[in-house]
Amino acid sequence: MRFILLFLISSFIFAVAFSQESQPVPALPIDPDTKLIQYMEVIPQEGTKDVLYDRGIEWFRAYYLSPTSVFRVQDKVNGKIEGTGRFKIYFKDETGMLRDAGVILYDIRVELKDNKYRYTLTEFNYKTASRFPIEKWMNRNDPAYNSNGDLFLYQTDTTMQGLIRSLKEGMKPKVIKKDEW
Repeated sequence: MRFILLFLISSFIFAVAFSQESQPVPALPIDPDTKLIQYMEVIPQEGTKDVLYDRGIEWFRAYYLSPTSVFRVQDKVNGKIEGTGRFKIYFKDETGMLRDAGVILYDIRVELKDNKYRYTLTEFNYKTASRFPIEKWMNRNDPAYNSNGDLFLYQTDTTMQGLIRSLKEGMKPKVIKKDEW
């Protein structure tokens, strides 16, 4: 059910995104040390490290279509879940048709402690024959600059914001409804 809701929300966001001629370039979070795009936040959440770990694993399994292809680390003892996610990006061709522009790969890490967890999303790369960090799309002075990069960065931010909302919701305790009749 959550996946269907997420899919519908994502579809709506992309429909709105492509109904406009140009997208504003979002203020993507940049790590000052690595100079890479990095979404990171510590979230206070009631629960032991083990309980939060189980919720994290459950969220990965619900969010990703093939979670086993995403997982790189599943370490309950040290409270770590790591993986490599991916999502498609799109562009409008000259006729206005939506076209597949490729895939963005990113690293996701969820670290868990008693009563809190931290997520980190970083290492965003456009899937090509060689490594292509998407931070290159932010450099408008680069001779290889293409305005589609702005749209791809917008899609990246929109997708990551949706992922973050979904993760935060998935890490909350499940509400158990009593069937009192």
